[in-house]
Amino acid sequence: MSERTSQRAEHPSEPPFEQASEQAGEQPFQQPGGRPVGSAEVAELAQEVAALRDLFQRRLLEDQARQRMYDELYRQLEFARQGLVDQFVAPLAREILLVVDRIDALTGQRGGGGAGPQSGEKSGADDDAGNLGSVREELLEILHRRGLREVDAWGQDFDPRVHEAVARVPVEAADQVGRVVEVRRPGYALADRLLRPAQVGVGYRPAGQRS
Repeated sequence: MSERTSQRAEHPSEPPFEQASEQAGEQPFQQPGGRPVGSAEVAELAQEVAALRDLFQRRLLEDQARQRMYDELYRQLEFARQGLVDQFVAPLAREILLVVDRIDALTGQRGGGGAGPQSGEKSGADDDAGNLGSVREELLEILHRRGLREVDAWGQDFDPRVHEAVARVPVEAADQVGRVVEVRRPGYALADRLLRPAQVGVGYRPAGQRS
């Protein structure tokens, strides 16, 4: 008798390996508690997964709709804010800048040449100029807090979008040709809108001038 036959004889209750494998394949899937899972439970689980998928899709669509609503609300608020700037802030800023221009003109005249005042008159004029200069700085500070900024002009290439050429200034250096070499009146912008261009003198080379 062979060794395999003797082992089977010793354990007659154990089925052969091939038969045990076939029997194991025929048994249904069991839960950890040992109870087999039926088709009804599988269908219920599939319904729960489908419900979760539908819920996720609805939430995603709701989030997208909410984001579109936020974007539209922001656009309307920005449009309203810009309308307020154009209707109220910009005209007021232009009026204040005219006052600043008058102060600059007055302080410039006080500092002009000539025979000159007496010492007492000169001291009083200096005090007045200092007071006007303080008022000028306070007015500009108020506008700066509202988004006012001065247009870059001095030494910049002439840009007709933000510069207004009011004079041509002869220059010797070739790199100053076409550049702003004088600022007659500063320009200002409010946020991204130009309130007024800078009035400037632009450098040029006179004809016949050597380089």
